[in-house]
Amino acid sequence: MIYFGGDSFMYGQSIKDNGVDRKYAVPQRVQKLLNTSICDDSQVSSSNKLIYLRALTNVLSDESCDYYVIMWSRGVDRRLEHIMGYDLKERWVNIIPCSSHEKDDKIRNDINKLVLKHLVTDESSFLNNLIYMVSLQEMLKKYNKRYIFCYAHNEFLELYKRYQDGFDLDVKDDVEDFTKITNLKPLVDSLDSKNILFKSFTEFVNVEYPNIHPNRQECKEFTMYLLEEIKDEIKRR
Repeated sequence: MIYFGGDSFMYGQSIKDNGVDRKYAVPQRVQKLLNTSICDDSQVSSSNKLIYLRALTNVLSDESCDYYVIMWSRGVDRRLEHIMGYDLKERWVNIIPCSSHEKDDKIRNDINKLVLKHLVTDESSFLNNLIYMVSLQEMLKKYNKRYIFCYAHNEFLELYKRYQDGFDLDVKDDVEDFTKITNLKPLVDSLDSKNILFKSFTEFVNVEYPNIHPNRQECKEFTMYLLEEIKDEIKRR
């Protein structure tokens, strides 16, 4: 069985929004082309934390899959949080710090704006998501699971190239007047590039409108690219 994790790009949001069956989304195309069973765990607006948690849970379950296709979220700054609304009710939500993602939900919109203004930086975005990726990678290897990591957008890939030469985490002590520096290059180097597709899904989307979701044809093109890249691994199943 092949596991699919991801956000709206993997889910095929645009396809469903246009009234077309999700059979044209990537997981369902792979299912048909390979005549295999799948576990489709993708969901619209998923943060990378949520993608990580769902995939990890599957790996540790009694119904774990043979092969994992993880498409990390387009929005690298998304985060999964348990919030308390203005009505004092608690709930889990995906926070999407982007001005074009306003919802009919005041508390989420307010948090989105706060995060976007104060917490979104290249370094924090890269490090937060690198931790999820390396952690999941190591668990997949521990349980002898084969996998491929791919990306809805190229944001993380660009940051990965930037920080391969070095990443220093410098934190000033709040009590003692000194700054402790930790070289995180070993963590950056530990991400296994052999199991990464370096062509993001966005590269298959109409470049004149890069913020839209992939249509039926673009999902087909990415699916063929994916299968071509992992064909040797699929044969081993």
